[in-house]
Amino acid sequence: MELLKARIVKTQDVCGGAARIEGRRVRVMDVVENYEILGYSPEQIAVAFDISLADVFAALQYYYEYPDEIKNEIKGHKELVEKLKNGS
Repeated sequence: MELLKARIVKTQDVCGGAARIEGRRVRVMDVVENYEILGYSPEQIAVAFDISLADVFAALQYYYEYPDEIKNEIKGHKELVEKLKNGS
């Protein structure tokens, strides 16, 4: 859990309070979507977001520790995108 405390943070005024990598605007859900949905490797994710491999693994560890939280964030994000696409 020490890895998470050092690398994953939540700040209400950054990324809407979503869990993210310390010092970056890369949310845990961004890493998870790229890993689980798009099938990118941890190395590809690190390059794409310009973060360390340790950051990628910290984000994935956080997801596996708190899957409901991250799944709800992903669901909420998808709903927002749909709402915006439909002009609502």
